[in-house]
Amino acid sequence: MSKVRTRIEDSIHIDAPPHEVYAYCMDPAKLFADDPKTVVDSFVEPAGIGTTARLEYRSGDMVEDDRLWYSDVVPDSRIDISMQPNLSIHGARSPLHESALYTLTHTFEADGGGTRMTIAVKVHDEPVFERIADRFHDHGPERLVHDRLSRIREAVEQSLATA
Repeated sequence: MSKVRTRIEDSIHIDAPPHEVYAYCMDPAKLFADDPKTVVDSFVEPAGIGTTARLEYRSGDMVEDDRLWYSDVVPDSRIDISMQPNLSIHGARSPLHESALYTLTHTFEADGGGTRMTIAVKVHDEPVFERIADRFHDHGPERLVHDRLSRIREAVEQSLATA
């Protein structure tokens, strides 16, 4: 049986209906636009399940290569994205470390005249050394999720303002 821990949970109000926010997040290139993790490639499946993406983050010689797939969707309500991070040294032929599996759950709820969007990051069967390493990140992953929510809000609200 898999042990799952909620690693991060954050939400934001977006002045747009849930359908607009959900539709924006169905495209990984938009969802991760201007993120420190660069979208290397993506494929959008119109129904949602089966959408895939690959993200890359470099820090010195270390490379984090994240493979993502949309594993469950409830139209206008929820998107579950499974993510498998791999760490390697730039130029290496194989990963140095395959990290624990993550689930990124994006929920969209009506909130006044807009949407309350929440991202919950869950980690499955996290090894002890990854939990220990978390303590040295100085809330970096939390900032990453908060900044991603802010960028989504800005992009969706801007697109509606210019429509």
